[in-house]
Amino acid sequence: MTQLGEFQILLIDDNPADAKLFETALTEAGTRAKLYWVATAEEGIEYLRGEGRFAGAGPVGFVVCDLSLPGKSGLEFLVHVKKDPVLGPTPVVMYSSSRSPHDIRRCYELGANSYIVKPMSLQTIISTIGAMVRYWLDIVALPDPRALD
Repeated sequence: MTQLGEFQILLIDDNPADAKLFETALTEAGTRAKLYWVATAEEGIEYLRGEGRFAGAGPVGFVVCDLSLPGKSGLEFLVHVKKDPVLGPTPVVMYSSSRSPHDIRRCYELGANSYIVKPMSLQTIISTIGAMVRYWLDIVALPDPRALD
């Protein structure tokens, strides 16, 4: 379990409107998580590594990543993170409008920790994001990204 004020979520989504909706839903759901948003998989990797403009950004509790991104796709991001010995333990939740059984299966095969279909109504988005964050924040034990073996 995390302590108040420590929990951070990294959202990777190239659609600013979807990112704003996610942020609004996070606030409306009353969670105590802080959201960081980047628009590309490359930025997400830089963020997780604390490189460039993300130096000192601090560790995230989990990543929420869209499948459809410019440049490197969400699937490519997932593969990159899960193959990296430092980043691999970071939970990755795929968050997409795709309901394709192939997409869902492929994400799990590549190491996704969860796959959530983007809800359509604001109320459903609020309840879905609230449940997702409560699960990762209050229920499961997550690896401490600052802990060394």
